[in-house]
Amino acid sequence: MRTSLRARAAGCCLRACLVLLPASTFAFAQDATYLEVRVGSATRQMGAAELGALPQTEIVEARTVGSGAAAQSGERRYRGVLLRDVLDAAGIGALDRYALRHTAIVARARDDYVVLFSWGELFNASLGENVLVVTSVNGKPLPANEGPYALRSLSDTKPGPRHVKWLRRLDVVTVPKPAPGL
Repeated sequence: MRTSLRARAAGCCLRACLVLLPASTFAFAQDATYLEVRVGSATRQMGAAELGALPQTEIVEARTVGSGAAAQSGERRYRGVLLRDVLDAAGIGALDRYALRHTAIVARARDDYVVLFSWGELFNASLGENVLVVTSVNGKPLPANEGPYALRSLSDTKPGPRHVKWLRRLDVVTVPKPAPGL
């Protein structure tokens, strides 16, 4: 009988101890207040103040959900910084102009979801005017399931594949040229 009381007491203590642990001890409680941008060998941390100091853009997206008589239309107002302005601020312009032609931008989410853009898409095509590091939607901060920063490519035919929630890092990667004759 004594051992069963100890077991029950130990279980109560264990539950109480788990409740008292701070959230910072768990892996999901990471500091996500900065966007890391890597250009060449340089890494830059960009927080809300630095992103707020860059030119702000608002893009209105009209949506229709459903079809026929059940269709509902609405709009969403995305506000933030164009991806190309973030990359300019991080120093992409310092790269060799010929190397830029075979450069990719890798956007990574906290869960390692990855999307790609070419330098040409962002800086040499109209798509670049609609790729946004989003900081608010409809005048409010991003919802908790999106994180402090998200990335949206609002000109894509299908917007889902290049929608990065919990955006945490941008990597600028130059693809090496093949050796002559290959």
